[in-house]
Amino acid sequence: MSTSVSKIVKINEDVNLHFSQTNPAGVDVMKVPTLIFLHFWGGSADTWSSVVRALSPLFPTVALSFRGWGASSGPAEAGAYSISHLASDVEAVIQSLGLTNVILVGHSMGGKVAAAIAGRRRLPPTVLKALIMVAPAPPGPLFLPSDMKEQQISAYDSTSNAEAVIRTVLTAPGSPALTDAVVRDLAGDMVRGNKFAKSAWPHYGSAEDIRPLFHLIEVPVLVVAGKSDVIESPEKMITEVQEDLNSRRNGQAKLVIIEESGHLLPIEKPDEVASAIEEFVQAL
Repeated sequence: MSTSVSKIVKINEDVNLHFSQTNPAGVDVMKVPTLIFLHFWGGSADTWSSVVRALSPLFPTVALSFRGWGASSGPAEAGAYSISHLASDVEAVIQSLGLTNVILVGHSMGGKVAAAIAGRRRLPPTVLKALIMVAPAPPGPLFLPSDMKEQQISAYDSTSNAEAVIRTVLTAPGSPALTDAVVRDLAGDMVRGNKFAKSAWPHYGSAEDIRPLFHLIEVPVLVVAGKSDVIESPEKMITEVQEDLNSRRNGQAKLVIIEESGHLLPIEKPDEVASAIEEFVQAL
């Protein structure tokens, strides 16, 4: 059994980060790694709730809401939501909790943040044991045509816009996990994000080039892709993430492709994502 506890860490006067933490009964948290879950652009700690539920009997977990998302506050400053800012926040939470054995699990934008943390090596060298990236944004810059960029900028302006994006872009057609209640909760997270957090990813976060950091990653890596993901397709995950890492790391990056899932793998296929994480961690 494990109990989820909601906590806040104050980073500075403008940033208070909310996270949910679980510790399984009878597990030595010094020997078993804590899984740190980082969400996609538009999500929150709640994005990972089903995956956490499946894994929390086995591993300690921390599901974090980035600054400006979920119940986390963020500054009223347009440039304060970069990949570097988000990475520093996560590092501060890890240090605040005194964690000495962690694995980062990042989804989409959260995957890019996790990769930046692994590459810049600001945590003590013995702390980070592995990196799991779920449909991650690739490390290189993403430049969209102007019409697509405008659609992305306005995607979370209203609940109707957000629900349309969830159903038509982010998920696989006919996903049984995508009930009306799930879509409503997801859209609520997207719309509630503060305007600076919502605008950061399409305006500059997605264009940030972290390839120099990406190429410094030394820990074991798992990449999880959705077979029907139209945003970060399996082909992109192979060429821009797995093969890029393996060209420098002698094949240490593993890839799992999950059938019948789009981009929102933690929502659409939480059990399969949890199984892939468990198998990878147990094999370390």
